[in-house]
Parts: sequence; structure tokens; C-alpha cells
Amino acid sequence: MNANLAGYRALDVSLGKLLITAAWVDGEVNDHEKACFRNLILKMPNICMDDWRKLKIYLAYPQSTQEQEYIVKEFCEKIFIEGHAELAWQKLFQVLKADGNINDAENDFVKFLQNDLDANVQGFLRALKFYLFRSSIENQNAWNAKSISRDKFIHEFFENPLYFLFRKALVHEDFTIPHSKPELQKVCLFASILSWIANEDGRISLDEEEMIFRILTETCGISQNIAECILKVAGLIDISDLEVEDLTQNLADSTQVGEREQFFLAISKLILLDRVISVRELECLRSIAVYLNIRKSLWQQTMAKINLKTTFLGA
Repeated sequence: MNANLAGYRALDVSLGKLLITAAWVDGEVNDHEKACFRNLILKMPNICMDDWRKLKIYLAYPQSTQEQEYIVKEFCEKIFIEGHAELAWQKLFQVLKADGNINDAENDFVKFLQNDLDANVQGFLRALKFYLFRSSIENQNAWNAKSISRDKFIHEFFENPLYFLFRKALVHEDFTIPHSKPELQKVCLFASILSWIANEDGRISLDEEEMIFRILTETCGISQNIAECILKVAGLIDISDLEVEDLTQNLADSTQVGEREQFFLAISKLILLDRVISVRELECLRSIAVYLNIRKSLWQQTMAKINLKTTFLGA
């Protein structure tokens, strides 16, 4: 690759934020856009999986106009030469065209970005600065916890993304919360794991959604309106296998043995719902048992029930 077209980590991370912001600019992110920018971001040579996990906070909910402007400004400050801008435009238009057309809101965003970029790449001194101080520029921090953007909330989002988004959703709800913050954090961790299990085949069925709702209200003892809000937010979160390990271990750290086993039994009931279990589902359940430190005897009882009540897919 031409050195002038090669990015650097802070630039690529900032470009990742910009691509997600562009997808959000019309108020929603569709599956075509999501697949497109995920593919582009993960192919950036300077982006690691940890960066992608952090970028998910920008995917989690739309940006305000102020945040959009800040992300554009932050990105433009990392542009020093035309090659950097060219790299950005190539990827940006792929995202904007992912659903087949560029609407008025997206066109306005392009014009706004173009004005800011032009101001940066046309200056001789800007390019000179890059070549004189290239090493320090390319090694600058990619994430800034002191910024006014979402970077400062990443640690909180990592620990419990569902609770993070649930708390934001409460701003628009008109009901009281009789539970403590630790109790709700625990419920949100549990709901995240239930949603991950149910979504193992790529979708959550109505039966699975209804069962998760019953588990949250009956096992966790929360009200219907709180359970509905948590379920709605859970549908916005894309949890990877790597992330579910962290979430489950956080749940284990916040519960006693009896409570963990109660949660595990509820998870196994969700697995048993359609009376068919795949190898993948069994591996998911095994992983959760390990992360929750489930006793061997309880695992054996659960497996006996699975063998009795389900059919193994492909068997």
C-alpha cells in the first residue's frame, strides 16, 4: 500500500467513529450499513478487536448534533495529507451507499465533512507537520477518556452495556425504580446472557422473548414495565462470545452460589424451550457453567434433563 494512503491507529479509530456516525445520521442504522462498516473497520490494519469492542458504544445509540460535530472535528484533526482524506472518502461512501441510496440527511453530512476536511488537507504547513512529526502523530493515543465524546464512558459500557443503555432509556420512561443500582446491574447482566443464548441462531423468537420476560419478572422479581424496558434495550446490543465471558464473570462476582445456580437453571430452561439443542447451544451452556462456577453435580443433573427432554440437532 502507498505510504500516503496508509492510516495510523488513532486515525483509523477516529474513522471508525465517523463511519458509525455517518450510518446514524438519518436516525437509524440498518443491517446493510451495519454489515458494511463492520467489515470495513475490522479490515483496517491498525484496528484490533479491543478497538472494535470499544467502538460498539458509538453503535449503541444515535449521536446528538453536538456529538456528530465533535466526531467530525476530532477526525479532521487527524487528517494531515490528501492520502488520509482519500482513505476516509473511499470507506465513507461505501457505508452511505450500503442500503442503495444516499438520502438528504446523509448528503448534508457529507457536505459538512467536506468543508472541514478541505480546511485541513489544503495547507502546506499541515502536511509539513506530518512529515516532521510523523512518529509522534502516528503513536498518539487512539482513545481519550478526557474527551467530551463517549470515550470517557467506555469502561462503564464494557462492564455492563445493557445497564448502561437501560439507564439512558429511563430518561424517557415514566415509572419509578424500587431497586438499587447493584440489583439492576445484576439483572441487566443476567438479561444480557439470556439474550445472547436466545440469539445463538441469529434471531430471538417470540416464545424465547416471552420466556425471558417471565424469567426477569418471576426469577428476578422486577416489574413488567422494567422488564419490558430491559428487553427492548437488550435487542440493541450485539454481544460477542468474548464479551459474554466478561459479562458472565461480572455476574458471578456479584452473586452468591445459590443465586448463580438459580440463574443457571433459568438459562438451561431457555435452552430446553424448543426441545431441540445444537452442539453450539450446548457449548454456550457449558461456557456459562464454567464462568459461573457451577457445581459438577448441578451440571450433571442439567445434562441428564437435556438428554431426556431434547433432541440433538443433527443426531
